[in-house]
Amino acid sequence: MVEWIADNQALERAVAQWREVIGLDTEFIRTNTYYPLPGLYQIASGDDVFLLDPAAIDQWQPFTEYLADPNTTKIMHACLEDLELLNHHLGVNPVNVFDTQYANAFVSADFSLSYAALVERNLGVHIEKHETRSNWLQRPLTDNQISYAVEDVTYLGPLYEQLSEQLQKLDRQSWFAPDMRTREIYSSTDPLEYYRSVKKAWHLPGQKLAVLKALCAWRETTARAEDVPRKRIVWDEHLYEFSQVDELTSQHIEHALPRGVARRYGDALVEQHRQGSNADLVPTAVPRPLSSAQGATVKMLRKVALSMANKLDMAPELIGRKKDLEACVRHHAENAALSPRYGSWRGALVADQFSAVLQQRTGAGI
Repeated sequence: MVEWIADNQALERAVAQWREVIGLDTEFIRTNTYYPLPGLYQIASGDDVFLLDPAAIDQWQPFTEYLADPNTTKIMHACLEDLELLNHHLGVNPVNVFDTQYANAFVSADFSLSYAALVERNLGVHIEKHETRSNWLQRPLTDNQISYAVEDVTYLGPLYEQLSEQLQKLDRQSWFAPDMRTREIYSSTDPLEYYRSVKKAWHLPGQKLAVLKALCAWRETTARAEDVPRKRIVWDEHLYEFSQVDELTSQHIEHALPRGVARRYGDALVEQHRQGSNADLVPTAVPRPLSSAQGATVKMLRKVALSMANKLDMAPELIGRKKDLEACVRHHAENAALSPRYGSWRGALVADQFSAVLQQRTGAGI
């Protein structure tokens, strides 16, 4: 059965029917906005699928209470964007989430396998992904859209059962579960920390970095308030350029930005630049890129991680993502110890080999 839920009372009745384990997916649009715009929520409970209409429902409490209930399991695939939508639109952070894409990485070599590919490989069912870029805000939805939406949750239950069995058989449930509990926690970017992600920010000395921090925090806050993409305000590259000058003037801004953007945001940019220039506290330096020698160390750690992943037939990214290995090299240089990422089950797999590599490289003066 497929049921279209388009009023508050119908939602309450639907939630009351759901089992303790459901499949959950969302459809949204995020083209001209900072935040995703909800188009549809799909729920699979047993053999039934419920399509929840955000354009018609305005009392979501039964749904959010279900999502926040630790005694219910929410099966999702590649859940991160869905979690962001649920957090922004409904103010809820689902708990006890089971991400089929992430679980699959623990039992196969594929880290980012698509839902359609996983369904076809594991269940032998071919899905046509024909409505990926569809307009989910239009009403009524087309028959093709509804068919697509239903397919997107129909197979989550069978995948959950199969993957759970594989995790238990391989004795990796204790690896997956704590990782999943961390993965299900959505937190938005802190406006005061965005500057650290700007390319070349590590070049800037303290006071210039304070300027970049102020400019980025203003841009992030403005984009959210106006609900527009960051680049509709000012690009990262322009903020970095402005942070390098001692005094930002209207001439700098008019030269760098389109006329309308300069006119609208010029005064705010000048003020934020001034505040950053006069800040009493300057940020700690953004870490420099790793040296060539440190990069070589990362490659050596990567070989260890890849060898272990191949031995276990699991995704190498779970053990040796580049950014995790780089963080490990940095942490070891400062603390003579592996980073916290390589405790727990990862430590049991590679800690000794990682430590040997890092100690050897350190002993060689690298």
